[in-house]
Amino acid sequence: MSLKTKTAEAEKGPSLDHTLHDTQTKIAPVRLAALQILIHNMEQSTEQGSNVTAEDFMDARDKLKIGYDAAKGLKNLLLTAHDLKFPKGLAENLDSLVAALEEIVRITGRCTSEDGVIKGFQPGAHMYDLCCTRIAKGVNSFNEDFRTFVLELNDKGKADAFDRTSVIAVEIGQIGRVINMVATNASIEAARVGDAGKGFAVIADEVKVLSSRVSALSVSLTDRLHVN
Repeated sequence: MSLKTKTAEAEKGPSLDHTLHDTQTKIAPVRLAALQILIHNMEQSTEQGSNVTAEDFMDARDKLKIGYDAAKGLKNLLLTAHDLKFPKGLAENLDSLVAALEEIVRITGRCTSEDGVIKGFQPGAHMYDLCCTRIAKGVNSFNEDFRTFVLELNDKGKADAFDRTSVIAVEIGQIGRVINMVATNASIEAARVGDAGKGFAVIADEVKVLSSRVSALSVSLTDRLHVN
């Protein structure tokens, strides 16, 4: 691949499939990360050993930040890079999820790990609602609507591809008819000039064969489209 080609691809930005997959990959871990933060919060008030280590907590914090950044920029990225807008319901789900993630990122963003102990964690009284309801359940709702959105995009892509191929089939058929018309006129002219046109007549016959093949290709392509 040449440098010019690479530069052109870089200017185009990531493909739609890559954008959707990359975003979903970054948002998916948010659900478990939020629940880990919640468990840590609940265990703070007990004397039992923690099921969430300081390393787990910091990893969850990082995943929440990554998910937040991905979710926050998703709508704008789709609009600017791919000229797409989310349906109203999906957009509202995403906005609610972004707001919840922004809150937990603000809470966990101040935290540090010192000698296996989390410092600076000052959660509010609403952590269960934030982590379990607004984030964990919010991710589930978003994923369900997001999956539907992607499937509809794929169906639309197939429909667009069908339409483009149908146009190509029609154009091939038109080309076949033009070739046949030229071949017919050539045969008439060859017959009109007599022996001097015998060589031209042979060429005209070959053009007619080509016309038949092109027409057959158009019919075959159209038939395949309607079968599929």
